[in-house]
Amino acid sequence: MKFFDKFQKNYMESNLFLGILATIIAIIVWLLVELTQYPSVQTTVYHIPVMVDMSSSSQNGLNVISCDVQEVTAEILGSRTQIGYLTSENLVAYFDTDNISNAGTKKLTLKIRNDNDMKVNYEIKSISPPTATVVFDKIEIREFPVTPLIPKVEIADGYEINNDEFTCDPSVVRITGPSAQLDKISRCCAVSSKEMSLNSTYVLASDDIQLYTEDNAMIDKTGLKFSDMNFSINIPVRKHKTVGLSVSIVNAPVNFNKDTLKFKMSADTITLACNNSQTEIPDTIDIGVIPLNEIKPGFSRTFYMSNSLENSEYINVSDLEAVTVTLEDMELAEKNLTIDGSRINISNIPDSSFEYAILTQQMEITIVGSEESISQISAEDIIADVSLLNLNITSNQFNQNVTFSCPAFDDVWVTTNSKVSVQRTKIDQPTTSQSDLTPDSETE
Repeated sequence: MKFFDKFQKNYMESNLFLGILATIIAIIVWLLVELTQYPSVQTTVYHIPVMVDMSSSSQNGLNVISCDVQEVTAEILGSRTQIGYLTSENLVAYFDTDNISNAGTKKLTLKIRNDNDMKVNYEIKSISPPTATVVFDKIEIREFPVTPLIPKVEIADGYEINNDEFTCDPSVVRITGPSAQLDKISRCCAVSSKEMSLNSTYVLASDDIQLYTEDNAMIDKTGLKFSDMNFSINIPVRKHKTVGLSVSIVNAPVNFNKDTLKFKMSADTITLACNNSQTEIPDTIDIGVIPLNEIKPGFSRTFYMSNSLENSEYINVSDLEAVTVTLEDMELAEKNLTIDGSRINISNIPDSSFEYAILTQQMEITIVGSEESISQISAEDIIADVSLLNLNITSNQFNQNVTFSCPAFDDVWVTTNSKVSVQRTKIDQPTTSQSDLTPDSETE
């Protein structure tokens, strides 16, 4: 009793206590009124995530490629005693894909659902934003060839990259992604951003992979998966050089001045490459040979580079496929002469047991040269010769080519390519008498 008397005396008579008590009673009364008169309340929930399942596909094989809304704000009406359990952690925004039948961009209505196990009765009054723009497409796997790209690698002067062997390992890559995005890919490049200068073959590791459209615009790789991102880039470096072109004159007499022949070529140079770094590429190459007797006024011949370079180490890396060589004959003249058969010499006789004679009485030849020399030359200035060197003679009469020279003039040549008839005759050996074989008589 003393405790209560003391409590009543110290606290009940205090104004502070009366104020606190009144406040508590007011709150209780307010709660009773709110719960009985206003059982439902509206609240705003922010940052509700939009659920987008990129991996799942619809009945038509379509996948969600992108959605432009990541979270929404919702106005929710519900019971005062339950709505407080609804937060952005247990609410999810979503959209229906059941009626999506074809690929493309769709504008879909957003909805809200409660992912909490607790049963809460509520009503969605509004969602902001109310819709989302969603892209649907089929996910496919395609294989693309991979080409190397080395923007910061320089090749030393006198060298180049052999593009035929400029490759990546692996040479293909499989890319998984939306079909519309895969349709844009025209070129797939393994890229190395390393800076270096090369004068020999080198293998470089890639540090990126880049995709390009047909118009050479780079493609965003977001949403794409690659079977491989690491590639070895083989950089085959070889020598290259632009060289002059020439032709060789063969079967010319020793005294003939080849500089008197002036040729015009349809191309003066060609660019050659060589894989062997130890091989020196000359300043000029011969593209073919021309026998002197085939060169006449109006002469023209085409040489194909594939034939000219067939047995060499050099590779034609230019667009030059053929060269036409034409004789510049403005200052040349022709003349016909008759050579008497008795003036045709036979050389390099293989067997002294035979004698050889020219049966052809005379032959007509055509000679070409400078106008000045042609005006002075005569048949006596021409030396005709039939060589039997290394000739396999099986009959006593045969035909053999004649070669011509003109020691008195170094700027003329014979264009006639003729044969003469040669007669072979066995030389009779002298007979030896019996007396020549008998030894001297012995004296007794």
